[in-house]
Order: sequence, then C-alpha cells, then structure tokens
Amino acid sequence: MSEFDPEQIAQFIASVIGTESVPHGHVLELPELGYRIEVGGVMQHDASFVELLVGVGDPEWGGYAWDRSVGISRDGSHPVGEAVLAWTHYVLPLFIALRQPEHPLTGVVVRRAVTGGEILAGPVVTRNFHGLPDGFDERVAANPPTMVVAQWLATGGQLPERPTWLYTACSRVSGVEASEVTVNNAQVTEHFPGFDDELDWGGGSGTVKSWALLHALPDYLN
Repeated sequence: MSEFDPEQIAQFIASVIGTESVPHGHVLELPELGYRIEVGGVMQHDASFVELLVGVGDPEWGGYAWDRSVGISRDGSHPVGEAVLAWTHYVLPLFIALRQPEHPLTGVVVRRAVTGGEILAGPVVTRNFHGLPDGFDERVAANPPTMVVAQWLATGGQLPERPTWLYTACSRVSGVEASEVTVNNAQVTEHFPGFDDELDWGGGSGTVKSWALLHALPDYLN
C-alpha cells in the first residue's frame, strides 16, 4: 500500500521483534543472530488484503528464504501490519530457533527429530471460508502438509549443510482444490504428489498454509 514503503516496514519489523537490529534501508541486520531481514514489495489485492514479500538471509547462504506473508484487516487494523505480525509469529521464529532455542519468540516452534537432523515447524494457518468439517483445524495442526513434505525430504539421504526452507499452501474454493509446495524458494509441487491427501475439506472451502525448516545436526548430537 502506498503509505508504507519497504524501509518503513523494516522499521516496523524491528519494533515488533524486540531483538537488536541495525537498519540499512529496507534491510535489517540482526547481529546477535547472524541474520538479515529484507523487505520486498507489497502486493495490494484490495483495501483489506495484501501480501508482503519478506525474507531471512544468512551471509553463509548467499541468499534469502522468502515468504509471501498475507495480511487481512481485522476490526479496522491495517493489513500491512497484520502481514508483519503474521510473519514474525509464523516464520521468523523458525530461524531464531536455529540460533537461540530459548528466545521468547520460539515458543510456537515444534521440533521433530529425523535421521541426521530435525524439523522445525511453525503453527498452521487455517482459514475457514465456510463449512469445513468439525475438528478440521485440530487434525491439520497435528499433521501439517508441510511436515509431510519435510519428512519425505528427510528420507532422501544426507541432509545438506544449509537448512532447507519450505512451506506449503493448500486451498479449496468453490469445489476446486489447489496446492503448492515451495522448497528453497522454488515451486516444486509436481515432485510431491499426494502430500495433501490427508486434508479432508468435506463440503467446505478454506485455505491451509504452514512452514518448516529442515536442518542437519552435528554427528555428536545424533
């Protein structure tokens, strides 16, 4: 939205996360964690619905783990603010958990051991447009589609040195289902057929999105 440029959004992120940060325009350096946060553009769908492009980078990676954070105005709130709050709640804690497991923001992170490493999973966002079956949220939270993909990736052999960043987005609207798998910023949905088979939409409509990091552990911790 025109009244918020990437630099202003970066300043807002800094105020929300409460961790030492050094601003460089639309990029925040986080010295204590060794990360940087870069804010991209805002895609405005309407006055109450936006998508914010924001990424976490580690100088050793040579790139960013990008996400399109959805912001939907609630009770008069600004959708850009909602997108920032969502990203700092659902996505950023996964990366903080790699460096500071006891950080206050990491309380939402679920850890699951796999051979040679572990999966760090964030909370699931489920939006019920109408008519999703009773208990849908609970069943999805217990076995998120992104966790399914991460577990499949973990069985493929030795884990790479760099953490693997992934998320899935699934929807059913007007009887039409759509799914997306993104791994290290690339859409690779066709490589994971059936990852969302456990989603029982019933006769309803809605969306499900979840995020995870898959990373190797040192040999002495395995």
